[in-house]
Amino acid sequence: MNQFENFPLHPLDEEAGKKAREIWDSRTHPIGSLGSLEEMTIQLAKITGNPTNDLDKKVVIVMASDNGIYEEDVSSSPQVFTHMLTNAMARGETGVAALCKCQGSDVAVVNIGIINQGPYEDNVIQKLVSQGTKNFMKEPAIPMEDVYKAIQAGIDVAEDYIQKGYKILGTGELGIANTTTSSAVLAALSKYKVEDCVGLGGGITNQQLVNKVNVIKRAIEKYDLYNQDVFAILSCVGGLDICGLVGVFLAGARHGVPVVIDGIISVVAALCADHIAPGAKEFFFASHLSMEKAMARSLDLLGKEALVSLHMRLGEGSGCPFTFTIFDHALYAMKNMGTFDSNAIENTLLVNIRDGVKE
Repeated sequence: MNQFENFPLHPLDEEAGKKAREIWDSRTHPIGSLGSLEEMTIQLAKITGNPTNDLDKKVVIVMASDNGIYEEDVSSSPQVFTHMLTNAMARGETGVAALCKCQGSDVAVVNIGIINQGPYEDNVIQKLVSQGTKNFMKEPAIPMEDVYKAIQAGIDVAEDYIQKGYKILGTGELGIANTTTSSAVLAALSKYKVEDCVGLGGGITNQQLVNKVNVIKRAIEKYDLYNQDVFAILSCVGGLDICGLVGVFLAGARHGVPVVIDGIISVVAALCADHIAPGAKEFFFASHLSMEKAMARSLDLLGKEALVSLHMRLGEGSGCPFTFTIFDHALYAMKNMGTFDSNAIENTLLVNIRDGVKE
């Protein structure tokens, strides 16, 4: 038995969700006409127990690590980029950092498994489990005890922010070759065809794409991954960034704090978290429909629908800041729209769009 078995989840508050729906239904608009803006705030109410929330403190937690499978020519970028981009993000110079600054949210950059040990910007959070992972074509990527350590590290970072009063967490990652590890984990968990789980990542040649597919196929056979549990899959072919994000998702589900999914690495971590703690997905919100090939299928496995499609594939947690903004708009509208009573409108004259057309 490991420390994550029987992982406790915060109870959902159905009564708070009901009250949030009643607030929306009292506002001057055809009932249900604000669609996902209504539904996301209703689900948020169930998570927090508060019908009307204020997400004033927000953070995107970015896990950074290196992956040994890089040796198998599955990436076009040099591995040193992980270290360089981690420092650039800590300085506020990457995509997600700019988006967060514009939105008014924070970024927490975590070194959970980078090979290069310095120098680092002072605000990089040091939670090193190991200096990168192993090449899983030669041996399992991560010793099982390090899988547990990395998940716990993610929990610890997330809980630190929750204790500081942060109301919503975003998830992001940095790590060359991490679309290979995430695709391998996804293929093993879903049993989808490998070809349907593998995309271009940060950009590779057609030859590298074929190689990437073959690498994952051989790993599935090598470790009999279709017959392994989520921890064994993470140990055999996972990444420390994925494991750390699993911990972030689990922490949110334990404490009743919503967690936003970014792209393919993030959604695979969310899937793993829901395998470890069934029902954890109720605390997760999808952001955008990444251009990575398996993104739509992965969200389907979680029963989630992306809020927007912007043809993005950056990663880093870049889908989270504008999801925070959508939440802010939805909550503001919920609390500040006029009511049917205040506008002397008879609400029975309007069709309930949420429930569909009735005869």
